[in-house]
Parts: sequence; C-alpha cells; structure tokens
Amino acid sequence: MKDTNRSLWFAVLACVAMGLFARTPQFAGGKNWIVIVFFSATLLLSGLGFWLGWRGARQQRTTWSWLAPAVNAMIFLSFLAFFGLLLRALYRLQ
Repeated sequence: MKDTNRSLWFAVLACVAMGLFARTPQFAGGKNWIVIVFFSATLLLSGLGFWLGWRGARQQRTTWSWLAPAVNAMIFLSFLAFFGLLLRALYRLQ
C-alpha cells in the first residue's frame, strides 16, 4: 500500500506543479528558469508517480490500486496536451 499512497501523493504534487506552470507566464519576465522548473517537475512527478503506482498495483492486484497509475497517466497526458496547445497558440500569434 505504500507505493500506491506515494503515487497518489506524487499525483497531488504534479497537479500543483502543473497549476504553477500555467501561472508562470505572468512571472516569467526575464526569468525563464521558472518555466523550465515547473515543466520538468510536472513531468518528473507524474512519471515517478506512474511508476510507483504501477509497481504498487502489480503487488496488490486489486482494482482500486490501479487508480494511482491511471491518475498519474492522465496528468501526464493532459499536461502534454496543454503544453502542445500552448505552443500551437504561440505559433499562431506570430
């Protein structure tokens, strides 16, 4: 159960990092490292959470334990979609 709980905590932290990434354009006046930190933190936290959740789900073999890797995979994919749409919108502005 420890891996599943840790995975869900990583999902919460990844959501916080994703929310802060979405707010960074207003803080990024000359500080591009903030954007890179929140971008990489979101991807790393959701990837690590997926890995821990997958390991915990294989150990427990219950339907409920598959929630942790599913949530982390959803965060990872939705963040990539958000980032892709953000890049597409910036491309159209030029």
